[in-house]
Amino acid sequence: MSEILLVAIDESQQSLKAIDYSVKLAGASNFTIVLLHVQPKISTYYANKKIGKSNLLKHKEEEAMKILEKGKNHIREEVQVQAKWRLGITAREICAEAREIQAIGIIMGTKTMKKVKGRLLGSTCHSVICGSPCPVTVVS
Repeated sequence: MSEILLVAIDESQQSLKAIDYSVKLAGASNFTIVLLHVQPKISTYYANKKIGKSNLLKHKEEEAMKILEKGKNHIREEVQVQAKWRLGITAREICAEAREIQAIGIIMGTKTMKKVKGRLLGSTCHSVICGSPCPVTVVS
């Protein structure tokens, strides 16, 4: 079984850059790429009442699949790719998935590379770095 790189993606351009970087690594080392998208969990009374819990979950799955399909279609090279989605708090779910699949690394983009109040990374990247069971590479 090949080693696994977990690539956390969303709809941003930075995610496509993270995919590009992971493809370079995977091609050189025969890694498997697992694309992961996390949909935020929304469990408000209003949303459940107006839309219905099953419809809300179906919508989230459809949105996740669109993002994952875009990510898979972005890959032109011959590399092994899997796509997964999870529901919950983004950083926690990325770290949990990395543990479960025993990823050797996480690659992700960041939307916030501007220095704001002494911080260089966005809160999701920072939380993943702090909670990750493996090395994290942030692509800008």
